Amino acid sequence: MNRKIDSTATIALIGTVFFWGLVPLFLKYFTDYVDGWTTNAIRYPFSALLYLPWLWIAYRRGKLTKQTWKLAFLPVFFNLIGQTLWAWTPYFIDPGLMSFLSRLSVLWAVLISFLLFKDERTLTQSTHFWLGLSLVVIGFGGMILGDNYTFKGTTATGIGMIFLCSLFVAGYQVFVRRNLRNVDSLTAFGMVSSLTSIGLIGAALSLGRPVQAFQLPLTVFLLILISGFFGIALSHFLLYFAIKRLGVAICSSTNLTGAFVAALGSRLIFRETLTQLQWLAGILLITGSMMLIRSQKDMK
Repeated sequence: MNRKIDSTATIALIGTVFFWGLVPLFLKYFTDYVDGWTTNAIRYPFSALLYLPWLWIAYRRGKLTKQTWKLAFLPVFFNLIGQTLWAWTPYFIDPGLMSFLSRLSVLWAVLISFLLFKDERTLTQSTHFWLGLSLVVIGFGGMILGDNYTFKGTTATGIGMIFLCSLFVAGYQVFVRRNLRNVDSLTAFGMVSSLTSIGLIGAALSLGRPVQAFQLPLTVFLLILISGFFGIALSHFLLYFAIKRLGVAICSSTNLTGAFVAALGSRLIFRETLTQLQWLAGILLITGSMMLIRSQKDMK
């Protein structure tokens, strides 16, 4: 039986695309004040603290077992490495290129999800999925080709880091669905964020300069917390919810539209201009995303 459009999961997916598209802008702004280790050590633990009440409720209800924590191990591993690379990349490349190249995770996520999940393999027969994916890929390419500023200041180190980051982000999304699909989204991300925070705090203490957190202007510190709430606490919960109900292939492909969100944000905040080609590419991205969302009806 084919599915109907899941409006709640679709809204959650759109929210994820929007918030993740804004994250590179925040991270680039923070590079003038604090290193990547310290940024992670503030944003993730703050987000994890917001989920402690849900973990306590899950524990009281007997849902937080040793087996449940074991299921979170692989998502945490991929998330920890991916998040570390994600926070450090803005020190080597501009946010626009960072946002674009990070979407390479779509390729890996779609391929792995087709291999692992039977219901998502039915999308290989969906005209809407392939048309939508083609449009977002073409739009994604148009955003890069139409960009007159992105490659300034780019380094081979930054390119390598974002490439590896895309691999780990894809693995993160796949194993969230594979391992945590039967755990409610609040509890699932509560576990993942808590364990990830422990690793990120350890990395900051060993490799970073966490004392910088106490030297930040109050406005910058509050912006880091705000970016943690929208870019981690809220967006990851929405992502978990969407992945469980729509699958990895649709969610990952639709996230390509975040490149256009980042470009619009750069235009407003950093006064970076959009070319006519980029505007056209943005229209293709949005159109392709609508087709991908429609393709959920073709899943069996």
